[in-house]
Amino acid sequence: MSDHFTQGAFAFTSSIGEAALIEEAWQIAAELNDECEPDEVSTAFLSIFPPTEDDDRFSGFTAIFDDANFPDFGAGIRVENSIEDPKTCTVTISSTTDFQPWPIAGLIQRCCQPSLAVAPVGFDWSFACTRPHVGSFGGGWCAIFPDRIEIETTREALSRALDGGLS
Repeated sequence: MSDHFTQGAFAFTSSIGEAALIEEAWQIAAELNDECEPDEVSTAFLSIFPPTEDDDRFSGFTAIFDDANFPDFGAGIRVENSIEDPKTCTVTISSTTDFQPWPIAGLIQRCCQPSLAVAPVGFDWSFACTRPHVGSFGGGWCAIFPDRIEIETTREALSRALDGGLS
């Protein structure tokens, strides 16, 4: 038996309002994952995650996760106010065990549209195993833009290279 880990750590700059939305989403995910119904939800949150099912006000939010029944980013978050610009924050997202690239990217894209219009956000991650099993190592990268998310694993890039080029 062996353990597998998906690890990632990155930071980006956002507005204070965008950071507040990310923190709210992080808290709502934790409450839903603990099978608790969040009491207070901002109108800003509901406007960027409108329900996709009539009987579930969080269905638009849980749709960004691989499994809507287990909304977990697999990471921790820290928000620090900027000393240089009091209108911005630094958001740091990190994990050493279960980093979830797609939901994290989806959250940033939905919450940070104004900041993404200025500059995209990118991060990479690694995938490792406690034993040397073939196919149990790698990682990937992600670039988040206002209109799209580009995400790729090292396995996909390696496969393209072995097939004749990185085009």
